[in-house]
Amino acid sequence: MKKQLLSCVAAVTALSCVLCACGGGEKVTPDYEVEAFAEPAATFTIDGEVNEKTLARNTISDTLFGVFLEDINYAGYLLDDNLLYNGSFETFDSNKTVGWTNEHANLTVSSDGGVLADKQYYKDKGVNANYATVNVTLAEGGSISNAGRSQLPIAVEKGVKYTFSAFVKTATAGAKMKVAVKDETKTYCEADISLKEGGWVKYEQTLTASDSASKNVKLELTFDRAGTYSVDAVALETQNSTGGIKQYAYDIIKELGPKFVRFPGGCIIEGDGGNGGANTQEVYDWKNSVGAVQTGDNAGDDTVPAFEYTLIKDGAESAATTYGEWATRKQNGDLWGYDMEYGIGFYEYFLLCDNLGASAVPVLNCGLSCQGGGATNPTKLNGRHNQQVNDYIQDAIDLIEFAKGDTSTKWGGIRAKLGHPEPFEMRYIGIGNEQSGTQYYQDCYEEFLKSEDFQKALKDYGVKPIVGNAMHFGDCQNGNTKGTAQLAAESAVKRNIVDTVNDFGVHDQHYYVNYSVLFSNTEMYEDYARPDEDGYYEVFVGEYSANENIDSYKLYENSLITALSEAAMMTGYENNGDIIKLAAYAPMFGVANGASNPATGGAGNQWAVDMMYYTNTQIVKSANYYIQQLFMQNQGKYRLSKSKLKYAAGVEETCTLVTESTAKKTINKLYTVASKAENGDLILKVVNASGEDIDLNIAVENAKPKGIAYFTEVSSKDGDWKAINTLKEEKVTSTQAILGFSGDTFGKTIKAYSAVCFRLTVK
Repeated sequence: MKKQLLSCVAAVTALSCVLCACGGGEKVTPDYEVEAFAEPAATFTIDGEVNEKTLARNTISDTLFGVFLEDINYAGYLLDDNLLYNGSFETFDSNKTVGWTNEHANLTVSSDGGVLADKQYYKDKGVNANYATVNVTLAEGGSISNAGRSQLPIAVEKGVKYTFSAFVKTATAGAKMKVAVKDETKTYCEADISLKEGGWVKYEQTLTASDSASKNVKLELTFDRAGTYSVDAVALETQNSTGGIKQYAYDIIKELGPKFVRFPGGCIIEGDGGNGGANTQEVYDWKNSVGAVQTGDNAGDDTVPAFEYTLIKDGAESAATTYGEWATRKQNGDLWGYDMEYGIGFYEYFLLCDNLGASAVPVLNCGLSCQGGGATNPTKLNGRHNQQVNDYIQDAIDLIEFAKGDTSTKWGGIRAKLGHPEPFEMRYIGIGNEQSGTQYYQDCYEEFLKSEDFQKALKDYGVKPIVGNAMHFGDCQNGNTKGTAQLAAESAVKRNIVDTVNDFGVHDQHYYVNYSVLFSNTEMYEDYARPDEDGYYEVFVGEYSANENIDSYKLYENSLITALSEAAMMTGYENNGDIIKLAAYAPMFGVANGASNPATGGAGNQWAVDMMYYTNTQIVKSANYYIQQLFMQNQGKYRLSKSKLKYAAGVEETCTLVTESTAKKTINKLYTVASKAENGDLILKVVNASGEDIDLNIAVENAKPKGIAYFTEVSSKDGDWKAINTLKEEKVTSTQAILGFSGDTFGKTIKAYSAVCFRLTVK
């Protein structure tokens, strides 16, 4: 039984899963027994009683810890199960054939409508207007090929199936197209497809890789004779995926155990207004991402029409009707300088949340371009129908209905046609991002609040708006200093826009700071108004992470000390889980590029400090990843407010923060949070920010432990606070054990520079 338990823990790193798997009647064999220290450095007393009189104060949000999945650092390319780049020839690069090479064939791009040319509502709006013309002059034929994206070259895995698809039109009689995935020396899968003369036909072919390869691999399309071939919407999708997400990317998110997913940004939803103009081509458009088109002059006229075509799948011909497929999604540029191909759109993001069992937290444009990041001049945007903020209000209303409406509603019915009749789980919707000032709060955001239709949608579907905030720690309420959004909310109350500060929306706080800032501010939320007090408002820490921006030490690295500072701050989030409803490290993904230090070596990343770093076959879990996982998988339902930490006589409670800076700072040695899970488990998380091992006794009051504690520790192998995980070596790990003890007290040494979780089963 012991071996089975340890296997389960190692596989999912979720001690709660072990409890479920064992069943209450089975005997658990500990890895080793622990006893109380005779002279501990400190004792933490877990009081298992939940005070009913202060239940509201001690109830922790059930969506507290989640993830922020911004399409930055080409993260959308990582997620997308399509391995090709520029398969629809819709790139905003001046070279429309970028990503493609040709041999014995002329390759040009036309823009007169392609596969959608006969659909007027697509043609009018320039949806997928481009397609490639391949002119083969040699009798023996010619080819075009695509090696994928530079950040994610094509990789294939032995035994895995792939779906090739493309729309092709030709007048060449008897022509065949060979589809092959190959490198310079080997072909991994191939198939011959007979082409049908006449109009556009979609060809789909299942391919199975005979071996694995990740370098210099390309998809090659060879036409066997001279002729002219029109090609559009070419894709090579791995079937090793979940809901359109590559499996290795999906699995690593699943292993975290997030309670929510915020998407798709971030600055990416805003654009920079065409360098000061009202251009919306850089704005992430959720409707474009699901294949919606404009069929009238008003935002309410948007819809997702049926797309009908001839399909030949693995040689069998049929008439196909689909909704919102990739070929119908109008692509955008984006603020970060690369193409939004929308292979992963809002529907796939919602599916991801659904598959993860996480609540969706979508963020939409408010009608204003970016006020930070790469923006040059924030300005009001035109919108889909040139009605500025009113278009964006309608987009938000339609999205709420798309996510939560039943199939009898317009957008709920569209969701069903895309393949998901059941509503998605969504409690919040973000309106704007890192924005502030009159231009945002009064000219844009308050227009949403004034809209009766928007308010009705919020009420009917139980959704709360999230109000954006600027991106600095100083923009948050801290002590006597009020936050930017808080001041805007108070102003709105005085002007009768809303009745209370909380009615203004959930305040979205963002901060990217030196790790010393987090260690020093773990109690800042203790000063916030509680739900039964005047001035109360709910908080979403939508983006946060620590960096090493100090003196001569490296500016950006995901070292253990940055992760521990985040862990310390997360104890503050959980201790104030009655007002902090959601919190997300940001962002999730960066390009590794095979560097020894993925944080500083990822050429092309728009953001340097990320939770994970990817290649086309693997993902590096940073120290920060393991900290996030520790908290996500061990979140309590109730804060055990009477629990307390007490140091032994003569033991210092503080230490000097380890740093290579000349400026020294005094911080706590230990940061703690105690909670009770829904199943009755008592949970204690401890962060040791000091350079010394600390013998800690854990005592239990007002509960009867069974004598089993599930233990998880995040630490470096050699105790190095600067330890960093790379493609070559994982220096920071998460390890698990099952502890046995007798009585109500046991001891455990908390390693220097570590974060640990004890999960105690009770009778």
